[in-house]
Amino acid sequence: MHQSSGRVKAEEFREWNERMLEKYDPDAFHHHSNSFVRFIERMRVKAIFKVIDIKREDCIIEIGCGAGNVIDKASTCKLFGVDISSSVLSKARERLSEKVHLFQGDAQNLPCKYQAFTHIICSEVLEHLLDPSAALREMARIVKPQGAVVISVPNESMINQIKAILIRFGIFEWLFRCGGDYQQMSERMEDEWHLHVFTLEEWLDLFRKVFRVTGVKKIPFAWLPLRYVIALKKRDE
Repeated sequence: MHQSSGRVKAEEFREWNERMLEKYDPDAFHHHSNSFVRFIERMRVKAIFKVIDIKREDCIIEIGCGAGNVIDKASTCKLFGVDISSSVLSKARERLSEKVHLFQGDAQNLPCKYQAFTHIICSEVLEHLLDPSAALREMARIVKPQGAVVISVPNESMINQIKAILIRFGIFEWLFRCGGDYQQMSERMEDEWHLHVFTLEEWLDLFRKVFRVTGVKKIPFAWLPLRYVIALKKRDE
């Protein structure tokens, strides 16, 4: 069942988001001391690029690019990354150098031209936004008619079930704090950083208001869907 939180006001969002990024650095997931966490991230990124048929002349943007871990894996073409956070963009510039054109912007109101991009990537972002529907409308505006949009989102229900088991056995804190990855990990991310919780069907219903859903990949395995990678196409106008 969908849940949303009104605890963050629009005028406070950027400051709140920076605090969350400081506490839950997404970059740390890709380099986590736990090998299974790293494996999930690798599988997610691999699935994203399996969906996109990249050609040399393509123009790709990652919305909510963070520190650049995902867009860094793209093959040679015109690459762009946008994020609302100045701090993670600094990390992305260090990682990517001149490979990707980076700029600051709000996913819900992008400073991009109509139909500017061949493909769009938006990975683990929508659940953090005040209005995911506004971001989807922006994606539909800036993607070319035959372009692809690929989105990844968490399976919050299953993640919370697994966390509850780890807590019961007393290994949750150790697992997420070992190696100094995080000083503290929330038992339920919707209590802090995730502003929305959707089931897969609710995500798909939201996407279908703007796009056609062309594929769903369960990460890391079909029997353990901790993440969903969802392929979308622009609806015929």
